[in-house]
Amino acid sequence: MIHLNLRQLEYFVAAARHGGGARAAVALGVSQPSISKAITDLEALWGEPLFVRLHARGLELTAAGVLRHREAHALLEQARALAAPRSGELTGLLRVGCLSTLAPRYLPDVLARMRTAHPGIEVQLFEGDTEVITRMLERGALDVALLYDLGLARGVRLEPVIQLRPYALLPWGHRLAGASSLRIADLASEPLVLINLPHSREYFLSLFRDAGVTPRIAHESASLEMVRALVANGLGVSLLTTRPVRDLSYDGKRIACRRLRGQLAVQSVVMAYPLPGDFASPLAAPFAKVVQARISRQADALTS
Repeated sequence: MIHLNLRQLEYFVAAARHGGGARAAVALGVSQPSISKAITDLEALWGEPLFVRLHARGLELTAAGVLRHREAHALLEQARALAAPRSGELTGLLRVGCLSTLAPRYLPDVLARMRTAHPGIEVQLFEGDTEVITRMLERGALDVALLYDLGLARGVRLEPVIQLRPYALLPWGHRLAGASSLRIADLASEPLVLINLPHSREYFLSLFRDAGVTPRIAHESASLEMVRALVANGLGVSLLTTRPVRDLSYDGKRIACRRLRGQLAVQSVVMAYPLPGDFASPLAAPFAKVVQARISRQADALTS
């Protein structure tokens, strides 16, 4: 007799992906006790703890849990393939992570193209910061992710997509907006609106340090659109790398984007995957192909 079922494995994998039973329950539309019971039953069956319960921080996979999660995820993928009608098209669930500043700029177009080119692939999207997404890749909670290479890659494999140079963001009509390009030092005396995401914040501050100047931070936000709106309303200047198609803030005001002169550290947009042999998904390759084609096309359109 087999003393486990696919539902238990689905609840276990969801708890690992979302880092907690409550969040997994919401995502699956079931009760939290159902998630907890499935995990407890699996732990009793296997005779080993699957999670460490962290106070106020949810669940984290144990070493045994990581191995069991890998096996459970593979079995669920095989079950999904078995349940699908036999055909030549790719089918299954692809779990995609994306840095929150990149996601609205690139992912909707990519997902629309995926639906047309690969209708049998169901894409499950997670947005977050680079550190969180990297940890999810390492433990197999994501199959692939789009993010910046900020030197955090440990248990992941990176594939370059495009390099983005930082640029200056100014209120329309600002005294510096008349120049076609600026130096970092030109911005040091202006109030700075700083993107406040882990590691991205440090990257932009490093540009000022490398230029030998200290910025005057006036406002910080983890939202790209909030940064743009604060600048558009005259509350400071900013530095960004992701550039939306229209130089307008969320509230409809104009923004001036200017090139930065000098030797500046660029940000590399990469596809990140779990290491080969761990949680590799065959569905990640067609997704990466679409990403490479669509982002290159969008970048060419923006600079033309």
